[in-house]
Amino acid sequence: MWRLIVVAMLFVGVGLVIMLAAIITVVVTHETIVAGILVCVMAAVFTACFSMLFWASKQMKKEFAACYTTSTLGYPNLEQVDVSTGLIVRAAGEPLLSRQVRRERVLAFKASRTVSRES
Repeated sequence: MWRLIVVAMLFVGVGLVIMLAAIITVVVTHETIVAGILVCVMAAVFTACFSMLFWASKQMKKEFAACYTTSTLGYPNLEQVDVSTGLIVRAAGEPLLSRQVRRERVLAFKASRTVSRES
C-alpha cells in the first residue's frame, strides 16, 4: 500500500510535466489541438493519481484501526507487519528498524517455515 502512494506521487510528477508541455506547446506553436490532447492526458493522469491516493488512504485507515502498519517509515506506536509474509517484524513501541534488520527478520522467519515444512 505504501508503494502505491509512491507510485501516485510519481504520477503527480508525470502530470506536472505533461501540463508544462501543454503550456509550452500553446505559447510556442499556438497549437491548441495538441495542447487540448495533453490537457486531457493530464486530467486522466491526475484522476488515476487521486484514485490511488483515495484507495491508499482507506487501506491506511484499515491498518490503523487494526493497530498495525506496513509502513517502514514511521508509526512506532503500531506493530509493523511485513507485506509479503504477514510477519510482525517490529513490536509496537520498538524503535524503527533499518532495512537490513527488517530483511534479516523476514529471512529468519522464512527459513524457519522452510525447516518446519521439511520436518
